[in-house]
Amino acid sequence: MKKIEDRQEAAERQRESNRKAVKKYQENFKRINCRMAPELYQRIADTGQSVNTFIIEACMEKLERMSSRT
Repeated sequence: MKKIEDRQEAAERQRESNRKAVKKYQENFKRINCRMAPELYQRIADTGQSVNTFIIEACMEKLERMSSRT
């Protein structure tokens, strides 16, 4: 049976590895905060999509419309 110290050390190495993986993943994205009225949030949530997905798709549609005008 391994010593408690060995298990704790292995757990710490795993936690550090997980932290590095999460940091590397997060570097691929930018995070923004978006404030909206609760009623608007609920209307979006009622569509069945996640609010995040809805906002991303709405932004992409707007950008496509703007680029097609030029």
